[in-house]
Amino acid sequence: MLNMVMAAALVVQGGAPSSSADGAFDQLTACRRIAADAERLACFDRAAASLDDARRRKDVVVLDRAEVRQAKRSLFGFSLPSIRLFGQGEDDEPLRQLVGRVEDVSSLPGGMFRFRVEGGGSWDSTEAVMVPLRKGDEVTIKAGTLGSYVASAPGRRAVRVRRLR
Repeated sequence: MLNMVMAAALVVQGGAPSSSADGAFDQLTACRRIAADAERLACFDRAAASLDDARRRKDVVVLDRAEVRQAKRSLFGFSLPSIRLFGQGEDDEPLRQLVGRVEDVSSLPGGMFRFRVEGGGSWDSTEAVMVPLRKGDEVTIKAGTLGSYVASAPGRRAVRVRRLR
């Protein structure tokens, strides 16, 4: 069975989960406690309709784990507020590193360079290097201390980087 994660859409003005999304899910789980089969089925039908309406209004979004991993990978390196966008996070490990192939490299003034990682956005080095990354290199970008990031590739010196887009 496909593991699913429900993420309630955030209300733009308040930043709090929509109450209709919480209510729709609570209705569904409350139906499990009804003993009589006919009543339980009727309850599930009402709750499913309510949940479907919430999904159509985009108050509720259903994501599988692969979609969550892909979204986290695409956001790696950006400073984001601490929100529970992908579930409650009890068993959710934060992404600490990104590994990918370099798609493009260009030189910047002062011995620095800009590179793009497949599926991982664009990055700039923040310190000069003698031998920059090359197209096709496998690069590992690790989260450092205080919001910094370090990129390394086999046979190359590690260099501090920052995410552009």
